[in-house]
Parts: sequence; structure tokens; C-alpha cells
Amino acid sequence: MAKTTPNVKVGLVVFNNEVKIIGDGVCAAETLAGDKLNSLEKCCSIGEKHKTLLNGSVGECSDGLLKSLLSLEETGATALGPALAASVALATKGRAGSKVIVCTDGLANVGVGAFEGLNEDQVEEMEIFYTGIGT
Repeated sequence: MAKTTPNVKVGLVVFNNEVKIIGDGVCAAETLAGDKLNSLEKCCSIGEKHKTLLNGSVGECSDGLLKSLLSLEETGATALGPALAASVALATKGRAGSKVIVCTDGLANVGVGAFEGLNEDQVEEMEIFYTGIGT
């Protein structure tokens, strides 16, 4: 992307039992943890609040982004719902047509959108949650 679309803005949000909004990798990351992971509103507001973490283009910030990406390690739980909510909120501060790409190695089991241990009705609620975030 740094070579083919250098003016595009790219932000990185990583998650395990907490969510770290790295953004373009230039400024200090923002961490979302604890009880905040259980509130959709807090996850979204943190994503919106940290739009300043997407100031540079991928052409300018690719080294830092690549370093952050290559340092990722699989650890602990999976706060997929909170990470997705924060990512979508962050992306809404970009241009029309902004995208969120999700990569995970586990089932959402921490915070809003957690699937672990749910009954059938609760699973349906989670499907509505993820459909709503996607919309």
C-alpha cells in the first residue's frame, strides 16, 4: 500500500484481552481495557476521540505500522466486539468508503459482542450486534 496508494490513511487496532488503538503508529497508542470493554458507547467514543491517531498517510507511516504489525503475538482472550466497535468509530472519521479489515485467531470472548457461554437467544443478540456494527 505504501507504494501503490501512498496517500491513503491506514490505522492499526490490535486486541486480545484489551484493545490497543495504534492508529498510524506515530503517536502513543490508546488502550481500552477493563469495564470499558463492556460498553459499546465507550468503545465507540474512544475510537472517535482518537481520530488524531490517523494523521499520516501510509506512505509516511509505513515503517512504524509494519514494525507494530510484525511485533504482534497471539496472547490471551479475544475482545473482538470492542475492537471492531472502536475501529468502525475510528474509520467513520475518515473519508466516505473507509474500510475496516478484521483478522482474528479466536472466538469473541471478552466485552461487548462476546459469544462464549451464550444460550440460543443470546447468540441471536450477538448476531444483531455484529450486523449493526457492520451496517
